[in-house]
Amino acid sequence: MKRLLGVTMSAFLLAACASPLPHQYECEDGRMFGAMVMSDYALIHVNDAEYELPRIRSASGAQYELEDGSVGLYTKGDDAMLVVGDLSFRECSLSR
Repeated sequence: MKRLLGVTMSAFLLAACASPLPHQYECEDGRMFGAMVMSDYALIHVNDAEYELPRIRSASGAQYELEDGSVGLYTKGDDAMLVVGDLSFRECSLSR
C-alpha cells in the first residue's frame, strides 16, 4: 500500500511540474498550456511565463485578454484558443 501511495504521489507531483494551474489544455499540434479560469479573470501558464488576463465581453463563450491585446484566451465549453504575441495555440481541448 505504501508503494502504491508513493508511486501515485510521484506521478501527481510530476504532472504538477508541467503547470501550477489546475486545468491543462492540449492543442492540435501537441503543445499544452495551463489555465485557471475565474469569473472575472484567467491565469495562464505557457512557455514558462504566466499571464493574468481580465475577462472581456463576449457574445459566446468566454474571452480573456490583456488590455493591449498581446495575449488572449478564448474558451467555449472544453475548447479553447490561446494567442500569445505571434504564437497561436489553436484547437485546444481540456485534458482529462
